[in-house]
Amino acid sequence: MALGFAWLAAAFAQSTKADSLSITYAVNQNQTAVVGPGFTVVDFTGSVTNNSDAAITFQLTGVLHNFEPYVASFVDGIPFPGITLGPGASTGVVDLAIVTLQPFDPSLPYPGSVGIALEAVNPMTGSVFTENDASMHVVTATPEPSAIVLLLSACGGLLFAGLRSGKLKFTGAFR
Repeated sequence: MALGFAWLAAAFAQSTKADSLSITYAVNQNQTAVVGPGFTVVDFTGSVTNNSDAAITFQLTGVLHNFEPYVASFVDGIPFPGITLGPGASTGVVDLAIVTLQPFDPSLPYPGSVGIALEAVNPMTGSVFTENDASMHVVTATPEPSAIVLLLSACGGLLFAGLRSGKLKFTGAFR
């Protein structure tokens, strides 16, 4: 009977420890992403540390908030089936989450905001060991005028200056 209770206690030890894992970011967890004509990748790097005295198997999952219409794809840093960290061990710096944003779209409202709840969960039961939040402020760069627009502006300016100086010579009047 005592052996049965010991086995049950060991089986549920991972799911009963609160914050037995900690997630530490190597980058700012509240980033600003500038979108342009191509896809923009935002990489959240950091580490996960086992703060307990037992090995823990976990995976990282992300829950996105307000992600439409900005997010094209999201990749969890440590997907199923997860990894096992020994007591006191750390992953070292890894990709915790990778978010790919859509290219600039003039029909979308900018600036925008995308939130991520990053959870370290037991891959077998889904119970959460720890969770923390990250976010992205999605902005757009001020569009640069194209080379053709600049060229046409320069030609127009020269034409205007030429006509203006031609008028001055023709009338002989100075202003």
